[in-house]
Amino acid sequence: MSSTFFTTDDGDIILRAGPESGPKHDFRAHKFILALASSVFNDMFTFPQPPDQNQNEEHQLPIVDVPDPPEVLDAILRFIYPGVGLPKFTNLSIVSTLLSAADKYDLASMSPVLRENLKTFLYHHPFEVYVIASRFGFLEEMREAVMVSTPRSILQQDYEEVTQRVSGVDLYRFVRFVQAREQGGLSRIEDLLEWTHIQDNSGCGHLEDAKEFYCSLSKEVVDAFVRNPCAEFEGLVMVLNKILDPPLGCKPEPHSAEFYAYGGSEAELGCPLLPAAIRGKLNQVAQDLDGVNRRLLGEIFGEGTGSG
Repeated sequence: MSSTFFTTDDGDIILRAGPESGPKHDFRAHKFILALASSVFNDMFTFPQPPDQNQNEEHQLPIVDVPDPPEVLDAILRFIYPGVGLPKFTNLSIVSTLLSAADKYDLASMSPVLRENLKTFLYHHPFEVYVIASRFGFLEEMREAVMVSTPRSILQQDYEEVTQRVSGVDLYRFVRFVQAREQGGLSRIEDLLEWTHIQDNSGCGHLEDAKEFYCSLSKEVVDAFVRNPCAEFEGLVMVLNKILDPPLGCKPEPHSAEFYAYGGSEAELGCPLLPAAIRGKLNQVAQDLDGVNRRLLGEIFGEGTGSG
């Protein structure tokens, strides 16, 4: 389970990991290295040791009982010792446990690596990442997690369990943001994609013929936003692909004889004005929604720290 590095004969202390009533696992370590890495270990070794302290019978080494599970102590030592591979972060539980251990043993060097690994779970477990970030006061990770969250993120959680894992203040922040973003986003979409705006800006003389097409496209934008309100700019711009074939009906501008000689047909051209107007509005919608998100982040989360 642990690296053979932690069973070498040159260690001068044995860390015995495991719960009081459960199986134990011994790790051979070096006081000097542990003390350099952690003020907690340094203080532990500075205190006078009782004369009846447990010792390893074979090597006469002091034994320090550590209540952490063996896999946790193994990971801690991998962070402390140079040249030993870091553990694999396969789930959020181990990341959260190691963040607690980093606080417990005052291992500041662990936090930056663990925070980066926390972000790898953002898109699949945004609310869980938010809860962990809240507990440790990681404002940047809280903001990133809420940005990729949807109302479903919290509806899928057990409410009683959630309230035990995150403060009321940060739970309120989360709910307020996802709700305000959806409401503000839908309001902005409805305003910017109002049919009269297209009529005023397209210059097309046959808009009524294209109204059904446009209304259908507007619904696609709304549906895309509701399905994924955290998609921001990129998600909505994908809707632009639906305008590749504009509605027909407007008389195209005259073309040269060469155009028709090479097979050009007025029927294939449709109206070049309406798609341009719609594209402009959709781009404005996407950019405005990005602004809405950033404004809400500032209002709700400010520039302080998580409440822990």
